[in-house]
Amino acid sequence: MIIGMLRVPCTANSYSCRADVFMPDGYGSKPIVWSPDHTKHVQLWSTPENAEADEGVFSLSIHSRDKLLKTITLQDLSAATFIKWSPDSKAFYVMWSNGGATGGYEVRVFIVEKDEAVESPAPQAVADDFAKRHYCQARGNNLYAVRWVQGSAELEMRPEVYPTGDCAPDAGLSAEYVVNTATGKMVERGQAKEMTPFTEGCPSDIFPTAFTTQKQIEDYRKSNDYDLPKH
Repeated sequence: MIIGMLRVPCTANSYSCRADVFMPDGYGSKPIVWSPDHTKHVQLWSTPENAEADEGVFSLSIHSRDKLLKTITLQDLSAATFIKWSPDSKAFYVMWSNGGATGGYEVRVFIVEKDEAVESPAPQAVADDFAKRHYCQARGNNLYAVRWVQGSAELEMRPEVYPTGDCAPDAGLSAEYVVNTATGKMVERGQAKEMTPFTEGCPSDIFPTAFTTQKQIEDYRKSNDYDLPKH
């Protein structure tokens, strides 16, 4: 079904759609993000241990209980990393920028079940579908994960034409998608329009991040100062 408005329910009372956010310098502490049921987790780490953005190798390991399932490298990481497990603990997405706070943003999604971590075709399917209609030849497009829908069954995503003048006339155009996580099949596709701010803190209340260090993010979260920049 393809329509102009998406039917994404708000589940803020039982589950927050806000992702965990990590700056490159935060990888040195090897942070862990647990699934809601605490049976699975992902861990971030870098080589060297305190690597600078655009210089080190930034990795993510996927674990189920005590078993290491898979390790991936986040290519060309240069700014924040966003991680969010689905509410049923069956999948997670990782989103990062390879070019600073403006992009380009990339997304990978993994379904983690039965001691296997299988990559979802959903992000590539959304990126390819949007690029057929709107694409920046000079810089490419951004791709954002927004929130999980119906547990881990579907994911809301927003591709965006890179928002700079050399991407005119489509610069900043975006569309809302809901896509099947397992198959990559489009469930809903919104109309393309100018990118608007994310609401309800999904995927983050500080997105794209205006900060450069992990401490700044942690201080902001502790302060409850919601007058800081949001996207």
